[in-house]
Amino acid sequence: MEDFFNWIGTQLGAAIRFIVEGLGGFFANFDDALSGFFNGLTGELGLSTSLFSLLGLVLGLYLLFKGITSLLRGSIIGGLLMTFIGLTFLGWMIA
Repeated sequence: MEDFFNWIGTQLGAAIRFIVEGLGGFFANFDDALSGFFNGLTGELGLSTSLFSLLGLVLGLYLLFKGITSLLRGSIIGGLLMTFIGLTFLGWMIA
């Protein structure tokens, strides 16, 4: 009877080890992919890879998106203003 529970414990340990090693490998490759993506993106735009630069890029793209959607809805003045602010912010960050 002791051998049976020893075998169950061994199999359970092997299954847990398999899952942990598989997830570890997945997240290691996922981290490398994200790192490569952000390095390529910021390198092409001429930005640093800091959190503030990436947040500024997201903010500028959000302002540009909101301006274009305002233009499509028919709000000409607000759409032009938001688009201008978004383009100015992105131009300031990229230059």
